[in-house]
Amino acid sequence: MRTERASELDLIRRCRGGSTDAWRAFVRRFSPLVYRVSYRMLRSREEAEDASQEAFLRIYRSFDSFDATRPPEPWLSRIAYNVCLKRIARRAGDPAAPSALDEELLPDTGSISPERAARGREAGEALESAMEQLSAQDRTILSLRYKEGLSIADVSEATGIPPGTVKVRVFRAKAKLRNHMGDLFDEVEA
Repeated sequence: MRTERASELDLIRRCRGGSTDAWRAFVRRFSPLVYRVSYRMLRSREEAEDASQEAFLRIYRSFDSFDATRPPEPWLSRIAYNVCLKRIARRAGDPAAPSALDEELLPDTGSISPERAARGREAGEALESAMEQLSAQDRTILSLRYKEGLSIADVSEATGIPPGTVKVRVFRAKAKLRNHMGDLFDEVEA
């Protein structure tokens, strides 16, 4: 892990120095994170791709503001988060963006029984449906916390929301998900 962190910092240092090869490597390394944050908020693959490109443009322009003593993920997530908030504000009043099932939510079915795979798909679909009931910010907070594995402090840094508020929003969003998916959990438990 320490070596990975050192290579990330070296990559950022080289990007700051103007290396186009380093920039390409940086984009390859962090585009999945930026895209996932964007998709979680915007719920459209096309918009998430556009928002990711816009976020990387802002990242490129603001390398000097990056604090090298911190991990880059919260900083990158915050930029993507803010780009998406602006896009949501611009489209306010438009019908909800179309949503495709996020394949990453579905379990790997390679080594499980067909019955279990079907229950997993059903659970994935129910989770997707339940996530749709949450606000874009709550979806993103849950995604950063559980899918990206960020700490509460890092989610707070990425979103600009105080840590205590992040904890409350995570708790409430999880309760909403449990409430929406309750029957499915009862069936799986039986």
